[in-house]
Amino acid sequence: MLSAIPLFNNNNNTVAMAQEYDKYRDSYYSQYPTDDKKYECRTGPFEGFFVGSVEFCKHVKLDDKDRKDNRDNRTGTQGPPGPPGSIGPVGPQGPAGPASTIPGPQGQPGPASTIPGPQGPAGPNQLNQTLLYKELGDLDSTNSTDAVASSLAICDMGDIAIGGLFRIDSGSNSLGDINFIQAGLSTTTFDNYETSIRVNNGGIQFVQSFVTCFDNPPLR
Repeated sequence: MLSAIPLFNNNNNTVAMAQEYDKYRDSYYSQYPTDDKKYECRTGPFEGFFVGSVEFCKHVKLDDKDRKDNRDNRTGTQGPPGPPGSIGPVGPQGPAGPASTIPGPQGQPGPASTIPGPQGPAGPNQLNQTLLYKELGDLDSTNSTDAVASSLAICDMGDIAIGGLFRIDSGSNSLGDINFIQAGLSTTTFDNYETSIRVNNGGIQFVQSFVTCFDNPPLR
């Protein structure tokens, strides 16, 4: 015991040992052998260090069940959502869908056009006989002063009546039996010629009208 005292009384040795101890006192594993760490690992995660047991030198593979985040088979708290990503490029246009079989509602009428339409073709400016035609009216008869016989000759729709005439057939009776005749062009529609007659009692007379028409386009 006395021979060991000078070693501990040597200030230089004491300082050196204190410095070596302070160098590794914060580390659980030492690079130099000590009384409690005298096994140097040749392999394993602590290769080159001195440890207290050779068990530290073995390769230990942690199983997934030992992970802290998988403990007790519980899922951790979901974190906050990340920032939105950038907008991707516009994709190609898809094919047109089938046409609807249901018509849409009627739209509002548009404003009147301020641009006049094209001028139509010029009409005839003279009475050409090739544009004239005649129409025959129905045949009617009467034998009483109370019954009027009338015959109406009409032009085609859109054409104009420019003249007319009538024919009376007395048959076996005298023309003197006629006591009323009225004939002429229409002054309202301008497309017909009409004749009306009336006779004395006992006589019979027949009447029929004719009209001359001007053919307006479309031509017949």
